[in-house]
Amino acid sequence: MIGTLAALVLVLFVAPLAAEAGRDDPPPVFDRRPYAEARQAAEKDKKWFVVKATAVWCGPCKQMDRTTWRDDKVVKWLEANAVVVALDVDQEKALSKELAIRAMPTMVAFKDGKEFDRIVGYKDPGDFLAWLEGMAKGKKSIEAVRERAAPHEGEKANVQARYDLARELFHSGKTAEAADEYVWLWKNMLAQEPAMYGVRLSFMASDMEQVAEADAGAKAKFATLRDETGKALEGEKVDQNDLLDWVALNRILGEQARTLAWYDKVKDEPRWRPMIRRVSRDLEEIFIKQKRWADVGRLYPEPLKVLEEEQRMLEMLAAHKPPDMPDMPAEMRKEMEETPRRMFRDKVSRIYAGLLAAERETDAEAFAAKARELDPAAGMPLNLASTALQAGQPRRVHLEWLERDASPEAARLHIKVKGELERAPK
Repeated sequence: MIGTLAALVLVLFVAPLAAEAGRDDPPPVFDRRPYAEARQAAEKDKKWFVVKATAVWCGPCKQMDRTTWRDDKVVKWLEANAVVVALDVDQEKALSKELAIRAMPTMVAFKDGKEFDRIVGYKDPGDFLAWLEGMAKGKKSIEAVRERAAPHEGEKANVQARYDLARELFHSGKTAEAADEYVWLWKNMLAQEPAMYGVRLSFMASDMEQVAEADAGAKAKFATLRDETGKALEGEKVDQNDLLDWVALNRILGEQARTLAWYDKVKDEPRWRPMIRRVSRDLEEIFIKQKRWADVGRLYPEPLKVLEEEQRMLEMLAAHKPPDMPDMPAEMRKEMEETPRRMFRDKVSRIYAGLLAAERETDAEAFAAKARELDPAAGMPLNLASTALQAGQPRRVHLEWLERDASPEAARLHIKVKGELERAPK
């Protein structure tokens, strides 16, 4: 469920930002000289050198191009005090790595050749100007975040502020401090703000994964957290939240082999079946990477019920259409509108392929029939047949489905399925 809900958040909240991509002309405030030349000019003139790390696919970057970087007050300050350049991270990969760019947009400010401060994420004109003016007074952005996150006597912790602080610390290169904040959040977040349960296992877990990849010390702290959680799984009574945490921490650490080993140990014990269902999404991803498709099929004892759940989620996602913005490119709107349906088909197709691999032919047949009834468009049988082939489970019926589809993609897939069936032992 977490993965689907995260996608819902992206559809609903990233969409308005991505919509700003309709205007591609760069703001005039950006210097057109090469990076090195512009930086030398800034140092020579004793000005700030401000770098905006961006990408053509970055919706928030485009929105800043349209608003913040064209704001009269922002432009006036920059023209008087700075040289500003835009850095495309896809075209300047070596430079992006040198600057430790991990997210877009990132704004990095240099003074006298040395980095002074950086901020990450969309900033409206007011917030961006406040950052610039604060720098001029020698104040770094993280100081304000620390102030918001500082505990106040008699008040509960500001969890959102501490989450913001953890992210700012990481993007500022203070990885050890960031890791400490994430450990505190992992242990205390839900007691303070239960509503952040989904954020903790999705967005925050993704942040922690980046921190673990960047710093061995941080990874060791998260491993200790994982091992402490793992002890709670050793008793007779296990809290499902402890299991969810342990599996998520294995994912954060890149050690899903531990999760797989646990599954192989308990998979035949009835008392663990409800728990296995709770972590089925993580297990499904692991099984597919390991090409253990039969195990995917065993995850879902009642596949039609799961299909109904996924259909309800699809309906909820589809009900939230992108906002009506005239500048949104037609292809972007189409992509956003089709994303929930594509997610549904991908999930359904993985389950179907798993059922076939687990030799649950009757269940697979009923599942595919219901899936095609719920989604009668040509894309569903194409997805079902394609994923089944990926899992090494082609069937004669797939040829019949594909023969009803006149698309070139269906024709190519038909050839592959037919070839695999002909090569299969009789």
